[in-house]
Amino acid sequence: MSCPVCLQQIDWRDPPLYRLDAETGEHVELTIPLNAGPERKARLRRTARIRCPSPEPTEHHLPAAYGEFGPPVVLGFVGARGSGKTHLLAAMVRAIERGDLSRHHGLSCWPLDILLHQQYLRDQVDPLFAEARRLSPTPADQMMFADAFVVARNGGTPRPVALFDIAGDALTRVADAAAFIDATNGLVFVADPTRLDGSEHREPAFGAVLDLLRASGRLPEVSAAIVLTKADRLRFEEPLALWLRRDTHVLTADESLRESADVYAYLHQRGAHAWTRPYRECARATLHLATATGANPLPNARTEGGDFDLGVHPSRVLRPLVALLAMTGVLDSPEAARIGT
Repeated sequence: MSCPVCLQQIDWRDPPLYRLDAETGEHVELTIPLNAGPERKARLRRTARIRCPSPEPTEHHLPAAYGEFGPPVVLGFVGARGSGKTHLLAAMVRAIERGDLSRHHGLSCWPLDILLHQQYLRDQVDPLFAEARRLSPTPADQMMFADAFVVARNGGTPRPVALFDIAGDALTRVADAAAFIDATNGLVFVADPTRLDGSEHREPAFGAVLDLLRASGRLPEVSAAIVLTKADRLRFEEPLALWLRRDTHVLTADESLRESADVYAYLHQRGAHAWTRPYRECARATLHLATATGANPLPNARTEGGDFDLGVHPSRVLRPLVALLAMTGVLDSPEAARIGT
């Protein structure tokens, strides 16, 4: 099994069990009495945890039930510093927390680790949506495990999905990126339209991850969703304005292909060929328009009312995630099989 926090391989064959001590906040070894009945054993295992053998980034534990779901689907968010990927990821997690995957896409979804999920809500989602505060960029040279969920459809086999927020320059260091490249199943490439100026763009973060995937031989195995974020700034650009007004919750292969074609053409006409490279090189890929905040933050220092004076209003943020769930096999319907092909 691969740990969704640090990507370390874990031997899941009868590992030691731990429990969280509510008084000390520390994990202590859990011993299940030999004379415990089946119901008590099941109850103890429901709250038991497994210690990952890796101490990085800090000592961490996983739910014992995690091993029941098979290998995780690892998704990474890649983009230049300031591209908006941290806000996009927070908006996606907030939409999942609201139950949008269940209501609009028929997916059962629950946190893989409740404590980690609550920490992400407290540190990222609540400041952005409850306080309208701009989030700090991902620390340089870091690949941060953000959150993880277990996803199932129509009573099917649950699949764990782990989400990583990757600093713009982290994947330019080959040694540190090797574990992530070997484990990733899908990538969200986040492009900032404010950087469009009609010139030939370089995108070091996009290029680094694609080059590493090609060198490792895994490029045909990894799916991609390219997101032109901060799309509220493009609301007067045709044909993008049409898609921004069309925030449907049903993602079909035909509609996904039309949106991908329009976004690709828009970027190609402006010379942003580096941003369309994942679409050309990955076996399955889509392009999307989305906005995590719906507005620009205030240019001055933070005020009592927050950085976004009109609040935060995300739009279309789940569509790239749903597309990746389809392309990585979490969704296994005939329609999902056509997404990104």
